[in-house]
Amino acid sequence: MSIDTEKKKDIAVIGSEEFQLGFKLAGINKTYDSKNFEQKIEELLEKPNIGILVAEEEDIQDSTKRVRKMIESSVDPVVIGLSENVESERLQEKIRKAIGADIT
Repeated sequence: MSIDTEKKKDIAVIGSEEFQLGFKLAGINKTYDSKNFEQKIEELLEKPNIGILVAEEEDIQDSTKRVRKMIESSVDPVVIGLSENVESERLQEKIRKAIGADIT
């Protein structure tokens, strides 16, 4: 079974250099600095080739209400906010919305 390359989507990461480092080591090459976070995340939400967008939860929480609402309602790409205190239920719900199946 082969993957249809037209439907294949990328994982992108936006955050500090320290946040990006682990993802870069895992082979994710679409990483972006969180300077001008709101402008950059709006651009990334419009890219059709991104399926999952990982961001630092602190940057999401520091965003305006309008941008947070865009992030929370986005399904394609699904936006995953990560922090040291990640809420697994919220993450599972976002993944369920993105792929249409429960992963528990």
